[in-house]
Amino acid sequence: MRQPIKPWSFFIKLVALLIGTYLLWAPLAPYYAQFLLRISRVAVWLTEFSSDPNWSHPTQLLIKPEISPTGLLFFHTKFTRYSSGIPAEWVMANMVLLIPLMLATPAATWRERFVKLAIALLIAVVLQVIDVVVGIKIYYASMFPGLWSPFAIEMYQFLDAFFQSWDTQLFPFAIWAGVNFRQLLPERMFAAAPRAAAAPPSGTRAERRRLQRRS
Repeated sequence: MRQPIKPWSFFIKLVALLIGTYLLWAPLAPYYAQFLLRISRVAVWLTEFSSDPNWSHPTQLLIKPEISPTGLLFFHTKFTRYSSGIPAEWVMANMVLLIPLMLATPAATWRERFVKLAIALLIAVVLQVIDVVVGIKIYYASMFPGLWSPFAIEMYQFLDAFFQSWDTQLFPFAIWAGVNFRQLLPERMFAAAPRAAAAPPSGTRAERRRLQRRS
């Protein structure tokens, strides 16, 4: 059953859940950063198949807790001796808003609520990994411009700007609206269309009745 969203009730729940998630996220963020690191390693590895041995899986990703417990560091094993960083706290900050949005949205059962939350989190993780991969690619494109085509450089610049402008605040609302799309639309848009009148039964009895009415 489609659950209506009551604005004031939703707003109060959202603020309370946002405060709770913000307080809980601080101690959990380093552990989530380790999770994001492992998935990002796989994603970067999948993008680095090359016939050139210098560009065949050369990227190493790591976290140095003494520098930052949530900073993703990466370096090119062939060309660089130092590491550059991606602030994972910015990449994964959208979770602090996405989780309260999903939990504050009414649902028929708690199972439905958590299924929607799981779908939203999966989408968020995929976008975060893409954000990390794009951040590494745009760094390489700027450091080694002669090895990248102008189209590739422009594409990575666009994707980098797009993710930086969307990942922290806009992605949570976009994911939340996408998962709860039907629930956010007016009820009248899903009202059942009136059924067509049933055709009169055929047969000799129906025909006799029609003849009687005519007479």
